[in-house]
Amino acid sequence: MATQFSSVFIGTMAVLSICAASLAQAQVPTVDLETQFYQELAKESGQDVPSAKGLFEEVPDGLSTKEISPGCDPRRFEDSVVGRKLTTAQYYNVARAYFKKCSGELTQRSWTGMLGLLKFSKYQYPFLSHPQVKEFTVKLPDGTRVPGILALKQDTRPRPLVIVKCGVFCSAAQTASMKSYLMHLFDQSPFNVLLLANQTGMDYIYLNKRVTLGGWSEGFEAIEVGKWMLQKWEHKDRISSLHFMGISLGGNAAVLGAAYNDKYLLPNGGKVYNSVTAICPVISLRPTLDHLYGTQTVGRAFAKMTKEHFKEARNYVTDVPDLISDSKIPSNRRDMPDYIATLASTSLQRRGIASTPSAFMKSNNFWNWKDEVKTPLMIWASKDDMVVNNGINAEVMEHDDVYEKSAQVGVLNLKYGNHCGFSSSYGAQASAAVLRTFVLTHSPEFVDSYDTKQQLPWSWGFKKLSSQYEHIGQNWHFFSNSNQAKVVFRLFNWNGGRDCAENGPWSGNGTCVSTREYWIPISQLKQMGARVPRTDAEAQALTREFNTKVEFRIKGHPLNGTYSNDFYMTWRSHFE
Repeated sequence: MATQFSSVFIGTMAVLSICAASLAQAQVPTVDLETQFYQELAKESGQDVPSAKGLFEEVPDGLSTKEISPGCDPRRFEDSVVGRKLTTAQYYNVARAYFKKCSGELTQRSWTGMLGLLKFSKYQYPFLSHPQVKEFTVKLPDGTRVPGILALKQDTRPRPLVIVKCGVFCSAAQTASMKSYLMHLFDQSPFNVLLLANQTGMDYIYLNKRVTLGGWSEGFEAIEVGKWMLQKWEHKDRISSLHFMGISLGGNAAVLGAAYNDKYLLPNGGKVYNSVTAICPVISLRPTLDHLYGTQTVGRAFAKMTKEHFKEARNYVTDVPDLISDSKIPSNRRDMPDYIATLASTSLQRRGIASTPSAFMKSNNFWNWKDEVKTPLMIWASKDDMVVNNGINAEVMEHDDVYEKSAQVGVLNLKYGNHCGFSSSYGAQASAAVLRTFVLTHSPEFVDSYDTKQQLPWSWGFKKLSSQYEHIGQNWHFFSNSNQAKVVFRLFNWNGGRDCAENGPWSGNGTCVSTREYWIPISQLKQMGARVPRTDAEAQALTREFNTKVEFRIKGHPLNGTYSNDFYMTWRSHFE
């Protein structure tokens, strides 16, 4: 594989430079095929319950699905790793220990399985109406264009830039994974973010007129994009370090991109990316496709979506139009992996790159890469993944003789999350903390200033509580064009009834909880990074930002778990 790659692909790609341009979305099809696939899968599973529509269509506030006890608060996990100068291996150990201890509490009353995936697919976030988020295209001199979404913080201070490659059928649009991971990495983290469409996305196909997929090409494309961002991007001085993430099929780009990151260095000898994260990743393409198309429920839904996708693609493809006619697309879904291999390898051949169907599949199998990966690489997966089979992907990596004890590569293999929907199972707070802390652990140039906590006394009055009450949570809410923010204090009443006394404050029993609301002028929160939101999307983002970075404390301890009325606020810096 390495010889083939070096002699053909590198020879083609090494001469490329990249320029950025605005994407004329009016001319580009941005059908949300990714989310449509999840909806089809839900229907195939008999889980698309019409009466639950309003329940599933949630605007996430950045918090957990329910109140979390102080010991399992994701902020404590963050405190245990950020600024601690942990090695990569130590980070993995702490992360695994946290989820081993707290998974039961985090997932209590949450959404798992198919319903969790359905919940994940219906999060509401119209991020293209956020003033700091825009469409973006990376353009290569050979004509290749990679559509994306660029989200930049308001200030120009250098900070980590995270580049994310989304999964199968995913366009640079408001898709399920784009929405979820932009929330985690931009709203709930102090990073600038570039989300890139997958090569199977309809907008990518429309712009490039060809069929391309898999980590062999996307992993190296990520290296080239990263080099350009560091060297040629007009805002390169805003990058303190660069990090790469891949989701699902984009995870195939991530694991191979981590391998390429060790080999194809910057002119100064440094690596392009400080860290790589593969989220619910495809690690071996062929066995994944065989299993995917071979299963009953998922296979039928995925085959249906694949056929619809190819039928739409025939309107734009110029490299293999003869191979995506109705007569060529297989009717038997179990023949689809062979068909995809032929389609992709023929496309390569017609572009002057030597390939065969078997060679294509081998090149997209991480285990054919012989050199041990030395770039920090986290595999984040769930054992109940319905789409990318865990047993032939993440679990293999988890128990591999080389990587089981690797100093740089680690697997966080959780019980729940289904296909990349960790936030619906473990809550947005914990899910964002995993991504944020792994990047920060590998951003030593930035972490010290981020780790500095500032304080602001609470000066808006709070009636004294009796000992029968206990603080269990505080929620921020921002509103479009409003010059005030709302804080809701949630209070557990131990005397609220027998169930309250028996089950305690962290059981999620809403009948035992009362609330107090306070409205605060945003002008008095400016030092915390507050501002009047210009749009609903920006208000949603600020809500998630404040619920993530702000903590209410008393005398050096969390306010939650006490009945104090004398407290202050602390917050992490650089989110704004």
